[in-house]
Amino acid sequence: MPHVLISRKRCTGCHLCEYACSAFHERAYQPSLARLRVEVNPTTTAIKGATCLQTTCHKCQDACPPGAIYEEAGVLLVNEAECDACVGLASGPACVAACPYAVIAIHPVSGKAYKCDLCRGGEPQCVAFCQNPAVLAVTLKADKADVAAQTG
Repeated sequence: MPHVLISRKRCTGCHLCEYACSAFHERAYQPSLARLRVEVNPTTTAIKGATCLQTTCHKCQDACPPGAIYEEAGVLLVNEAECDACVGLASGPACVAACPYAVIAIHPVSGKAYKCDLCRGGEPQCVAFCQNPAVLAVTLKADKADVAAQTG
């Protein structure tokens, strides 16, 4: 299962990964629209990265209407034709509320949900432009309970 991981030990908090992500997806340097997030605590300088776990955690997919978020090659993708951002739902977008990592949001221009898509199956730009490298593309191992359920 593909995934992007931000190493707390190696990350310096430069936010270059956010710039690279937004440049790829938005064609502009808008880190606020990046599909991952690096938070630096100004008091302790502790760094916390937030990335989508893709199919390892599919709470956003489960919360959305069928087809609005779908899986392709282990990556969860937003189907913009099916996403209505839960307009009319008093509690707001279900996928945003369901995401435990706060890495899915509603795009301010399109009004559709957006999240990491691993740069559409290519090389994730956050990984390519990290100078340390603190941002890594990894494959998560399936949980033992999931493996047992699949093989059992």
